[in-house]
Amino acid sequence: MGQYYNPSILKKNWKTAKNPVVASLKCYDFNDNGAKLMEHSYVGNSFVHSVEFLLANAFKGYPFVWVGDYADHVKTKTGEHDIYSDAGSFIYRDYYGDDNRKSKQYEALRATIPAMPKWVEGKKWNPYETIPYYRYLVNYTKKQFCIMPKYSEKEWRINPLPLLTCSGNGRGGGDFHDYDDERVGMWAYDRIGLTNSKKEIAGFEEVDGHFVED
Repeated sequence: MGQYYNPSILKKNWKTAKNPVVASLKCYDFNDNGAKLMEHSYVGNSFVHSVEFLLANAFKGYPFVWVGDYADHVKTKTGEHDIYSDAGSFIYRDYYGDDNRKSKQYEALRATIPAMPKWVEGKKWNPYETIPYYRYLVNYTKKQFCIMPKYSEKEWRINPLPLLTCSGNGRGGGDFHDYDDERVGMWAYDRIGLTNSKKEIAGFEEVDGHFVED
């Protein structure tokens, strides 16, 4: 079966917090995106670029995970947490009930994100028109970074953010199929951000952010 994903920004004290997730976005609210990992993990995707915007601004350097609903639960000082469901509780008014309307906190978060331009057939499309291109994806916990690929009209390019930070890959349909790639998930739960500043990554180790789907 397919595995669905929620990108989850965690509180800085998430290991001791009762509710670890401070922010999340839902793929369905961004230009007809799918919830499976490889349905949205490409450069030019409005959902992923919206997450980039949050990690480059209000939530820069926060712990982060692109968590699947089949991912292992995590144990903290406040008990065992299903981060995917915790993100759902942030997004929906009543995640475990019948009210599937979005929460006020979720709608307030969405209002801070610039709307990306829609693709129009026959016209040149620029995904960075409202949300800028951030050159460096940074792991402040491990002191590593990768160079973000740019959008290309000639080829489909995988966005490294979801793959480097994912939890649960390999357990459902639509996942990234190179299960031997040790980079997949190696940044999960680390402090993540995006920047265009070389000073911020001075002395950091560069990681290859180029992924190819078989």
